[in-house]
Amino acid sequence: MVDNKDKGDIRSLITSKKRKKVPPRDASLVSNSKKTLPSEEIQTSDIPELKAELDSLPKMGKRLAVNLQEEIRQSLMELCDQVDVTPDTFIEASVVALKSQPELLKEILDDAQVRLAQRKQAGVIRRTLTMMEKYGT
Repeated sequence: MVDNKDKGDIRSLITSKKRKKVPPRDASLVSNSKKTLPSEEIQTSDIPELKAELDSLPKMGKRLAVNLQEEIRQSLMELCDQVDVTPDTFIEASVVALKSQPELLKEILDDAQVRLAQRKQAGVIRRTLTMMEKYGT
């Protein structure tokens, strides 16, 4: 525990130390090295081809904030780390795969409805407890 009389001493110790000199950071927006595609130079004539290739790739939608149960989130992150994919790409691939398996899709949707009902029930209980604590019934 630190006494009040030592606060000034500690602050002076922290602020009086000499700091190591560091060269200033290069804050320019233009890098000295030119970025290129692997083993080839980018030419302005390649722009239409690159745009066409970009148009052929899937377009990304808006970000989706997903709240998961702690255990399920941990399992998802471990699984994604094992195969070096992001949770977003895992979910995308799962949805695509489920479209071809209607029985499994129905089972998952039924489970999702049960989970939603549980979350709603937990929300009602939390809200009730908060109101009881606030208004003291």
